[in-house]
Amino acid sequence: MLKNWTVTTQAVKNATAGVMIREKYLLSKSHPNHKNTERILNLLGNQKTSQRIAIAGEHFRTTQMLNNKGGRPLQSYAMEFCLTMPQGYRPTPEQWRSIVRDICITVAKKLELTDVEFEHFKTRLRAVVHQQKQQGLGAGDHVHLIMPKIVGARILKELQRKQVTRLIKQSFNSAVLEHTGYDYTQYVPKATGRGKRLDEWQYQQQEAKRALKIQRLVTKLQNQSDKWFKAFSKNDEKQLNRQFNRLIKTFEELASLSPDEVTSKNISLLKKDIQKKSNRDII
Repeated sequence: MLKNWTVTTQAVKNATAGVMIREKYLLSKSHPNHKNTERILNLLGNQKTSQRIAIAGEHFRTTQMLNNKGGRPLQSYAMEFCLTMPQGYRPTPEQWRSIVRDICITVAKKLELTDVEFEHFKTRLRAVVHQQKQQGLGAGDHVHLIMPKIVGARILKELQRKQVTRLIKQSFNSAVLEHTGYDYTQYVPKATGRGKRLDEWQYQQQEAKRALKIQRLVTKLQNQSDKWFKAFSKNDEKQLNRQFNRLIKTFEELASLSPDEVTSKNISLLKKDIQKKSNRDII
């Protein structure tokens, strides 16, 4: 039995660029991650909504600078919550809208928004549903829900806390039951070809962890390669050897996780470039 319908969270980083990259990703029918996606539908907002999120963030950063406040400039303007149903469970777009609205109202109450803040909050909510193939590997239908972190002069830091994530899970459970009749306590996982002990939801969790590990290793690889190329331009032999050894280890770790085709191709191109410049093999 599931403890909840699945909710995952991530901060939308890299300021305005990060917000617009997520907007492009959510609507992309050609992205490798969307090979099992049958339909992409807007539930709340559109591209202008994402622009409003970005503009609010930029205004906040400008105000920070004008007030001569120290510290790092704000880098994350929004939080993204992915609300996922298992295969075989398909709320209609209208049901999804009702579910998302209930969740957003619950969160707004938790944040104790003023009337003005609530008006800003609700005009900067973005939600897109991805309807997935209902057979084979992969997750079922899911909604990407983006909430703004900036309303007026306030940063909604609470959105990043586990307490809010738990609240969203609880609200998701009750809203799904109310609007669709689907009860997570009655869900029986269907697993085929993965052993009797490995339920579908466990498999999805493992895949999510693997994808996160790949993402972190790719970021690590980028940092190491940047340092290697910098050392190469300065003919810094000590740093070249140090970063080369680290790169070998990261390449090996990534290979063991079997990344997707696009990631594997980019890794291969980077490896060839380093091998060519260093005149050394990376096994």
